[in-house]
Amino acid sequence: MNQPPPQQQGRQQQAPGRAVARAPQGSMAQPGSGEQLFAGIARHSARLGGYLKWAGISVVGGAVAIGINMLDLGVPGWALGLLWLIGLPGLLWTYLTHISTKYKVTHRRVETEHGVLAKKVESLELWRVLDVEYSQSLVDRIFKNGRIKLISTDQSNPELVLHGLPNHRQLFEELRDAVQAARQTNRPMELAPGSDLGDFQDGGGEVL
Repeated sequence: MNQPPPQQQGRQQQAPGRAVARAPQGSMAQPGSGEQLFAGIARHSARLGGYLKWAGISVVGGAVAIGINMLDLGVPGWALGLLWLIGLPGLLWTYLTHISTKYKVTHRRVETEHGVLAKKVESLELWRVLDVEYSQSLVDRIFKNGRIKLISTDQSNPELVLHGLPNHRQLFEELRDAVQAARQTNRPMELAPGSDLGDFQDGGGEVL
């Protein structure tokens, strides 16, 4: 007995009259390039505000210590010395937070690792990015820093800001091009009329 071709058998097994969602041409995710654009930490000048805040607290603590010493209130010298160091824990924590925040930028995604005691890694796929913005404040221009903002459809982190990365202007341009390429090669699936989300199939009739 002659057997029908495999493609015809697949059509016979589908429920009659039911629309099936198929991936349009070019909609499947492409491998893309994993070429690394940047890996490391931001420049310390990007944390200038935090460093200045805690340094200022130490200066205020020192001024209070001098005032107490001039009033001769009988406060031990070691206690007055601690006032000079009151901002040191904050400075140390700012430094540790900065060096523990690491970035890895490729043509496919941006990964952010942060956490001093516990580590957390977040990943943003570039095909989810809707827009890439670049800006510089007056302070950024003085210290040769820049901000790259990635606006995406990621619900957990819709806006990712990369501040103080080296070669920021060149990185912005490379990211902009990488986002365009990623969105062209990773277009969303299209649903056929009358189908539901459970009906995704590839071109050979197999359920994805």
